Amino acid sequence: MQIGIIGLGHMGSAIAKGLVRADVPVIGKSSTAAKAKQQAQDLGIEVVVDTADFLAKQPQVVVLTTPVPTVISVMTDLVEHDLPKDTIVLSAAAGVSLADLKSVAPKNPLASFVPNIPVAVNAGTSALSLNDTLSEQDQKATQDLLGKLGDVIEVPAQQLGLAGTVGGCGPAFVDVFMDALEDAAVAEGMSRPVAKQVIASMVAGSAKLAQDSPASFADLKGQVTSPGGSTIQGVLALEKNNFRQAAIAAVLAANGKY
Repeated sequence: MQIGIIGLGHMGSAIAKGLVRADVPVIGKSSTAAKAKQQAQDLGIEVVVDTADFLAKQPQVVVLTTPVPTVISVMTDLVEHDLPKDTIVLSAAAGVSLADLKSVAPKNPLASFVPNIPVAVNAGTSALSLNDTLSEQDQKATQDLLGKLGDVIEVPAQQLGLAGTVGGCGPAFVDVFMDALEDAAVAEGMSRPVAKQVIASMVAGSAKLAQDSPASFADLKGQVTSPGGSTIQGVLALEKNNFRQAAIAAVLAANGKY
């Protein structure tokens, strides 16, 4: 299956990298020849500028990762260049509704999803909103494709933005947390490269345990905080310094509610 990606910024490039790692053929479309040349070199894929050249590669799925204000104009351009009506179009712009997309491409299978940057290493989280424009076969093809990039979590359309906030902005929040842990480890005498290895492994393992366990996050925390131990002292220090409230505020602020 050939996948076409329009918009090779941070997210589009991350998706391309993940698909290449999964041995999925990818054709990219960029806005200028200079950008196309650089992106082709960086990503190891063919990148074109002209819409006709892009469609000539016959992508079965087109992924739109352009900025929200340009999505409809990009979609219109595809349709005007005779986008096949059986081509699945996946929009990564949570701010563009299904109705908006259907107004331009009423015959195409359409879906909205919000991925996050770890899709670049096939460990991403993609929130996906399906609808009746997709047949069962189209739904399976979409889920299988995104599954090559990591976890796919189906959510109602009205929660797609929030899922994107938590899953899409969350990695940056975790990066801030890991950066702080690294500084603390360095302050206590550990080298920065070793600290990074320990912290990244710890976060990955903790996430894997949470995924595989039916226990709540609170219960998982309880499994590590033995009575009178060092971990509970650290947890209390986090509480004293409003760590939990800061995390909640970060999500609300990113979602435009704080």
